[in-house]
This record gives sequence, C-alpha cells and structure tokens, in this order.
Amino acid sequence: MTGLEALGRDLFVVEGPIVRDMGMPFTTRMTVVRLGDGSLWIASPVPVPFAVLADIVALGRVRYLVSPTPRHFWRLNGWHDLFPEAELWSSPITPFTLKKGDLPLTGVLGDQVPDQWAGDLGHVLVRGSRWLNEVFFFHAASRTLLVEDLVQVHEPRQGHPLRNALVTLGGVASPMGGVARDIRLTFRDRRAARESIDRVLQWDFDQIVLAHGPVITHDARGVVEGAFAWLQKAEGHPHEKTQGRRG
Repeated sequence: MTGLEALGRDLFVVEGPIVRDMGMPFTTRMTVVRLGDGSLWIASPVPVPFAVLADIVALGRVRYLVSPTPRHFWRLNGWHDLFPEAELWSSPITPFTLKKGDLPLTGVLGDQVPDQWAGDLGHVLVRGSRWLNEVFFFHAASRTLLVEDLVQVHEPRQGHPLRNALVTLGGVASPMGGVARDIRLTFRDRRAARESIDRVLQWDFDQIVLAHGPVITHDARGVVEGAFAWLQKAEGHPHEKTQGRRG
C-alpha cells in the first residue's frame, strides 16, 4: 500500500490492499478528485493508514463517495462510517452488486451526470449488460478516464501458475489485458454497449486510471479501442481497430 499520489491537476490515487473476489486476487486502487468547490469526490474507496487519511482530509472535505461498479459497492461501508455526512452514489444495483448491509444512498447513477459534480466530471453508463452496469468517468482537468472492472490488466504472480493460466485464458493478462471473457458473456445487447463505448471515445483523454491494473499513460485511446474490439466484431464493423500498447 502506498500513499496519496498526484496524477494530474486535482486528481489523486491511493493503492489499496489485495482483495479476493470469486477466489481470485485483485489489486485495488481508489481515485480522489478535488472538485472546483474544493470538496472531494472519491471512487471505490479502500482502507488506508491514518497518515494517508490525514493527507486526504487535508485536500478538502470528503463530500461524495462513489461506487462506479457493482462489485465495489461494499467498499462504501467503511468510508460511510468515517464520513457519515458524505453523499453515497452507486452504479445501478444488479444481481452482481456486492453488498454488506444497506446503505443510505443519495442516488443511483444513470445517463444524467449529477449536478453536484457536473462541472468537473463527465460519465457514461456502459449499457448492454444487466449484470455489470459500470460507469466510466472522465476528469477533464487532467484528461483522465476512470475505469473500474470492465478493463483489467493483471501481472503474472510468481509461484501461482494456475492463477496465471486463468488470467491468460480470461483475456486480462499483462501487458495487453482487456475485458474478461466471462464479463463479455454478460453483454447480451452488444449494440448498446458499442454505443456506450463510442461515447467514451468522444472524450479527449490521454491517461486511464484502472482499479485493477496499472495507470495507463501511453496510447490511452488505443487501449480502450483494443479492449472493446470484440464489440466491433459482434456488430459487424468493417474495420477492426488494433489494440494499443500500455505504459
């Protein structure tokens, strides 16, 4: 676990602990955005030492705690205890949402960006799957795309051949990564998904913060195009874009 790291204007990340989901280990990362009014917007919060928490609080008032993907909903609990006055926001609740009790949600994210942070962040609700309705965010000030579960890049782990084989078969192994094959299968309406990703590609971003993988600083647009090339095939696009390199 590392401290608070600045990635651009008013954008920060904190590396969290390794967690297990469905028996597989995942790296974790949370994103902190300082909004124009000086308050903080935090996505997928992770446990942090007191010193890191103090650094975060020094940036501004923690006002919004957000779960952009169903599998990160449970992470809101601990931070709600720390900041009970902060608004809680979630991606659409699905059978895949990982909960630990009920939380007093302020709202569920849809197609409309909440007024509370519309001046600082854009978002696209990626449609097409009734199980994994993730919300991609765009922080214009740092030209950064924020992605949680849909795109992953997993490094090989020494001494874990079975895990490494599963990651490779799943289509999310480093260096290319991508959208896991089991996640792809949940997208029954691929046209809706393609339309969502086309909207994402309209943003002018040059880096990507992944929750499960490296921060991508090279050919960010190519990374997104490559990760979702399977949608182009499904929709019969005549020209398939190539996968980009990661840096």
